[in-house]
Order: sequence, then structure tokens, then C-alpha cells
Amino acid sequence: MKPDLFTAVMKTIGSTQDENIRTAIDSALDTLNEKANQNAEATINNALEAFSKAKSAHTENMLKLNDIDAAITRSEKERQNALNESAEAEQNWRTRFRELRGMMTPELKAEHSQRVAGRELAEEFTALIDELNDDKASTMLSACTSGDKYVGTHFTVFSAYSRNEWATVMKDIPPSLVRAFALRLRELEMKGEEHPHSVLIQELGENVLAQSRYYTFNMAQEPVISKIGLHRPALTGVDMKLFKSPVLRMARAKELAQKKKSRGVKP
Repeated sequence: MKPDLFTAVMKTIGSTQDENIRTAIDSALDTLNEKANQNAEATINNALEAFSKAKSAHTENMLKLNDIDAAITRSEKERQNALNESAEAEQNWRTRFRELRGMMTPELKAEHSQRVAGRELAEEFTALIDELNDDKASTMLSACTSGDKYVGTHFTVFSAYSRNEWATVMKDIPPSLVRAFALRLRELEMKGEEHPHSVLIQELGENVLAQSRYYTFNMAQEPVISKIGLHRPALTGVDMKLFKSPVLRMARAKELAQKKKSRGVKP
């Protein structure tokens, strides 16, 4: 018999006894369950700590992704500006070069250096954008890993907490409910119901389910749920196709490693 079921049965038995016996049973059960309660609390606290660390790590990766995206946008804009300025300088230089019939004046030489510098600047931005896109891809892989751990630790703590809450309630089922259940079960048996316990379980389940749909969690009274939330963490900004495919992530990581190797950069 499971510990929580044993506790519930003993409390039901105690509810039919006199006060002295009932007090003795409750005291024995409190002693019996103390260690289990301590273990459950430690499990939940450890799971909460792991969740907090996973959340922080994922948040850091997403902030890094945002910074890289901003750098790419800025660099693309600067690259385009450099290309536009270089094209304009190129046109102006060629026009003046022909007007002067090839005479390289100091001003023309300066303009020549400027247009060359503009092209080189655009090329530098092109190379930088390529590197930033690789950084983004690498960070996205990290975000997929941290996101997976974030979601996993959320489920771990949610599961541990919900199971503990369920076990606690199962130990404290009101004797009045047990009494009514026993009476209704006897009625169905007298009636000749083939599966009386199944009928009762279904009725009880439907009743509790209907009430649960109208239940509202008061987060001020929820020390655990208020920290983790009732829903799976939203991985906003994460490439979900990549997130859902470990094979694709491995291929992407290999591709990036080979690209860095070809540049002479250590992975």
C-alpha cells in the first residue's frame, strides 16, 4: 500500500474511533510522514534552483541573440551607405577624370583614394555581416540547448510540486466524502450495477473536473507556481524547427565548425 493511501486509510479509520484513539493515530501518522514531507520539500527546492539557473542561462542567450541581430541590422545599413557613397564617388571621379583628360590633380587623387576606401569599407562590412551571421547561428544553437533545459526543468519542478500537492490532498480526503462514497457504492451494489466503483469514480471525476475549470489560482498564495507559471515557458525568438530537431542542430554545428576551421578560427 502506498504511503499516502495508507495515511488516508488510517485517518478514515481514526475518524470512526473515539478522540483518544483518533489523536494517537494522527500523532503516529505525523511522525511517519515527517521524513517524506522533508524529502518532498527538498526535491521541490532543488528543482526550483535548477529551473532558475536554466531560465537565467536561456535569458542570457536570448539577450546575446538580440544584440547580434541589432549589430547585423546596423552593419547592413552601414554597408549599404558605404556602397551608395562609393557608387556616387565613382561616378563623380570618372566624370572629372574624363573632363581633365587623365590629368591626375591632387584633388582627383584624393577622390580616387576615397572611392577605393568606400569599396573596401563595404567589403569589410560584408565580411563582418558574414561573421555576425555565423555568431547568430552558433548562439541560436546555444539557445536551443538552453531552451530545452529551460522547458525540461520547468516540467520537472511543476511535476514534483503538483504530485506532492496531490499526495497531500489524497492523505486528507474528508471522512464525510468517504462515508458518502461507501453509502453510494452500497446502493449501486444493491441495484445490481455491474461496475459500481467505476460509476462512482466517473461521477466523482466529472464533478471535480467541472469545478477545476472554474478554479482561479491566487498567485499571492502560490509560492511555487508564482515563480514558474502554469504553462510551459514560451521560447520566443528561438528557431523552433531547429529546436525540435537534434539531427538538424548537429548538422548545423558541424557546418559552423568546418567554416571556422577554414578561416583558421578555433571552434
